[in-house]
Amino acid sequence: MHCCIFPHTHNPAPIYGFDVIAGKNKITGCFHDYSKAGDANHPMMEWFADEVAKLEWRKQRALPEWATNIFSTSMVAAANVSDEEELDQITAMAKRTVAHYLASVSETNNTVENTTEAQNYYAQNQKCNPHTPRVMVSLGLSEEDVQVFIQDCLFPEIA
Repeated sequence: MHCCIFPHTHNPAPIYGFDVIAGKNKITGCFHDYSKAGDANHPMMEWFADEVAKLEWRKQRALPEWATNIFSTSMVAAANVSDEEELDQITAMAKRTVAHYLASVSETNNTVENTTEAQNYYAQNQKCNPHTPRVMVSLGLSEEDVQVFIQDCLFPEIA
C-alpha cells in the first residue's frame, strides 16, 4: 500500500506519506512521515514529531541519501511486523495521523506563493528508491511498465 497526500502548491504544509509492504504472514516494512514540502517548522511537522515520539517500538534506522533528502527525522520505520499488538499500534497511528493531516492541512492554505519546486524535489528523490521497481518487477510487471508507472503515476512532477 502506498499513500501520499500533497498539499496545494500555495500551502507550506508537509507531504503525508504512509507505505506498507507485506507478504502473506507479516508486514516486511512500514514507513510513515510528514515530509517537508515547504516549511520545516510547520506546526504539522511538530505535531507529527510529538505524536510518533510516543511509540515505544519506533527505532531509528540508517537511511540512504535519497531518503534523508526528503524524510523528517521523525519518520517511522517498522520491519518484520507479525505481532498483532504492533500491527494494531501501526493502524491506530495511521488513522490518527491521516485524520489530523486532513483536518489541519487547509489551515495554511494561501500562506506561500509556490511549493512546486519542493514537491518536485520530493517526487524526484522518491523515484531514486531502488526497492519500488524491484518489487514491481518481481510481481511480473515489465521494467518498461514499471518505469512509466513510477514516473507518471506514482510520483508525477508538477509541470
